[in-house]
Amino acid sequence: MRAAILIVGSLRWDERPVRSRWRKARLDMDRAVPVRVPIRYGRCSWTRGNTYTMTIDPEAPPGQALMVPCRAPVESPGDLVEEARYLWAAEQPGAEEGAIGADWGCCGMIMREPVAPVADAWARVFRDGVSDPVSPVTESGGLCIPWPEPVEGPGPDIDVIFATATRAVAEAPTLWAVAEAWLSQSDRHERYFFENVRHGIRTHQDLEIWRHIEAGNPEWLGASRYADPIGILRRESGAGRQ
Repeated sequence: MRAAILIVGSLRWDERPVRSRWRKARLDMDRAVPVRVPIRYGRCSWTRGNTYTMTIDPEAPPGQALMVPCRAPVESPGDLVEEARYLWAAEQPGAEEGAIGADWGCCGMIMREPVAPVADAWARVFRDGVSDPVSPVTESGGLCIPWPEPVEGPGPDIDVIFATATRAVAEAPTLWAVAEAWLSQSDRHERYFFENVRHGIRTHQDLEIWRHIEAGNPEWLGASRYADPIGILRRESGAGRQ
């Protein structure tokens, strides 16, 4: 079997050593492909100054995430479980060894074609490790979204995908609230939005969020570090008005 990780957000670009090592050792980043996934901004993250991060939501319009093949061959259900544990260790540095979830999120698995021994093995591990699954992950660890299809071309031949589901706030924030959370802080947490845009991780909300940010005209908007993603957003906004 061939496994991949669905990357939504900072797992792609965060340069903390634990994440950099994980990408280099476990993932074939050269074969990453953009895929369509229902995502939106909806998790309020206290570690990012109570700004909003991305969450997987089956009811959201398709956005764009990255599907990245795993380097290691998958020869047994245990190999798949190992990938999930490495994913969670990168997602939550300092987590207990072997963990696959916490109160704010958990790993989930989706298979192109169900294979009972693999699904059953994952379900046993998941039930032992996660007491309160985060939607859209089921009690048996299944990730309830459509199979992520490449934005262009056929993409790599993958049988099973792991992703992290994060717990969204009970009531979906307005786009103004998402933008205002970044506008109301000065600790560079806006970087989350701009780095996602830079690396092709996009939601259907991005242009409206951008318009609120641009109208707010924060001091950091002129920072050279954001020139490339701002250029992308301005080109897309201009095209949308034509």
